Amino acid sequence: MLLAALTEPLLGLHGVGPAAVRALARLGLATVGELLEHYPRGYEDRSRITPLAQAAPGRPVVVQATVAAHRWFGPRRRHLRVELAAEQPQAPPPAALLCFGRRYLARSLPVGAQVTVAAVFARRGARLEAAAFEVQSGADAASFGRIIPVYALTEGVRPALLRRIMLAACDRLRELRTPWDAWCRRRGLLPVAAAVRALHFPDDAAALRRARNSLAYAELLRLQAALYRRQPPRRAPRRLRGDLPRRAADGLRFALTGGQKAALQEIVAGFGAARPSARLLQGEVGSGKTLVALLAAAWVIEAQEQVALIVPTELLARQHARTAAAVLAPWGVSVALLTGSAFAGAGGRRDARRGALLAALRERRIDLLVGTHALLQEDVAFAALGLVIVDEQHRFGVDQRRRLRERNPAADLLLMTATPIPRSLALTVYGDLELSALRERPPGRRAVRTHLARSDRLEEVFGRVRRELAAGGQAYFVAPQIGAADAGPPPAPPGPAPAAAPDARSLHAALSARVYPEFAVGLIHGAMPEPQKQAAMEAFRTGELAVLVATTVVEVGVDVAAATGMVVLGAERFGLATLHQLRGRVGRGVRQGYAFLIYTPPLTATGAERLRALKETGDGFELAERDLAQRGPGELLGLRQAGLPELRVADLERDLALARQARRDARAGAPE
Repeated sequence: MLLAALTEPLLGLHGVGPAAVRALARLGLATVGELLEHYPRGYEDRSRITPLAQAAPGRPVVVQATVAAHRWFGPRRRHLRVELAAEQPQAPPPAALLCFGRRYLARSLPVGAQVTVAAVFARRGARLEAAAFEVQSGADAASFGRIIPVYALTEGVRPALLRRIMLAACDRLRELRTPWDAWCRRRGLLPVAAAVRALHFPDDAAALRRARNSLAYAELLRLQAALYRRQPPRRAPRRLRGDLPRRAADGLRFALTGGQKAALQEIVAGFGAARPSARLLQGEVGSGKTLVALLAAAWVIEAQEQVALIVPTELLARQHARTAAAVLAPWGVSVALLTGSAFAGAGGRRDARRGALLAALRERRIDLLVGTHALLQEDVAFAALGLVIVDEQHRFGVDQRRRLRERNPAADLLLMTATPIPRSLALTVYGDLELSALRERPPGRRAVRTHLARSDRLEEVFGRVRRELAAGGQAYFVAPQIGAADAGPPPAPPGPAPAAAPDARSLHAALSARVYPEFAVGLIHGAMPEPQKQAAMEAFRTGELAVLVATTVVEVGVDVAAATGMVVLGAERFGLATLHQLRGRVGRGVRQGYAFLIYTPPLTATGAERLRALKETGDGFELAERDLAQRGPGELLGLRQAGLPELRVADLERDLALARQARRDARAGAPE
């Protein structure tokens, strides 16, 4: 919080009683600082008086009129109709206020009184009526004669009351000074206290814009300073030769792309710096991030240090271990695998095998250790950890990232993701990282062709996939859920395949028994024991299975070159990033890949936009920006979990220029 210093309890504010304190507590507001950071969700201009005869239905207006009459109505005359007259006494009353259950208004709005009312009128025949309204009482500086704030409310807190309380709280800002004020002034912006007051009670639209920009900059500067403080300590220079990575690259069956060479050069440049490097390698699906990471690891291993490669799933860990062995083991690099089930066995035998691996790690007889979260366990100790690589880093929390660095603060950090981070997020949560990007595909790799189909056209998709299978291709079918909790798959349903998105088990039964009886159909999902998952994936990888029914367990990293078809059922239930990742599982060889996204109408506006975006572009970077625009930063940031300051005013799409300026200023010496 920018106003964390204002710890005075709300009960000390003028006009705040115990009932208001309890009500505000439901909004999470207990101190003056918390109250003042409960910013408006909108504004209403009450600075102008509109003649009653000109009040437009459906629009907020402030009118002045005379109370012409009281009319009682409803059960036992409980409700009051206050009829208003314009300045011409001869004219019939053109408007009325409907006071449901508010009998006290008969006293405060007597016949003949001149009143100022803020309301939204609706037309009822020839007259205007309003049931939601506010009446000015005395010199109400918080609610009339100005642009007023509109807040999120809770039961027991009326809008007028909250505005009066907020105006009283603004008086506490007079003596407030923050470490960010000087930097705000340097950028031609308001100090924090003045900006907060103007955001709640702006004089005009220009003042509101300046206040918002000032607070957005202060929040971003505070965040960037917190990120910059996370820099690791200085270390002794590392001697880099490059013979091993050059031999490994020359031993490949293909040449690196220009993007891979550039990214590798950027990564290795950080290895020789006086402070450990931290870099995020963003790469389009299938762009060759893993190979870049392994060649980067070779530079560190050649310097007599070890490398940890951490991934979110055992399937991906095993695949990366195979790839690492193929690329690096021929040149004398020792590669090992550590996962939760890597040493599954009975009792002491399992412990002995795991213990032997950990001993080899401590004695530096293992150069590269590939694994899952198992690498985070306390007994996993490296002799000389020089580089930590985290694949699919969005699956790991920022706190886990920090724990990895704590194992050896001098180690470099390389994060990889095939879910590109929007530029604005990269400047905030990932502001402590340097960025590299792989946008180009390897030579011969073609863009996956994406088709949208309603669920009632599923049989046509089955036929299209059949042609791929007959031509020697393979296909994934992804369902949004595993199925019922009972053991074993259900029998194949009779008749046509289900139109709605089925679960994985019933889909597997239908495909194997009715749709593709001549092809081998396998099943894999997260609830299966790890050995079964490995067996199913290996059978699909080697071509023993033509079709693999799965949940999103195949979303990341699975690489089967012969797979050309991806069918996602219930596509409207998945996010943009997940659908793009699933699409990236096919077309990884020389043949054209196809993705069929099956949806069940009707779609929400957001769901339709999401599928349309996937149809229109295969660029993951563009999709990341669209995803941010759709969903907002929300949990993509994860600031609270990361122990970083939250953003209450800053908008990461709109404030990209401010974020860049804040990053430069934080590195130039902005205060903590």
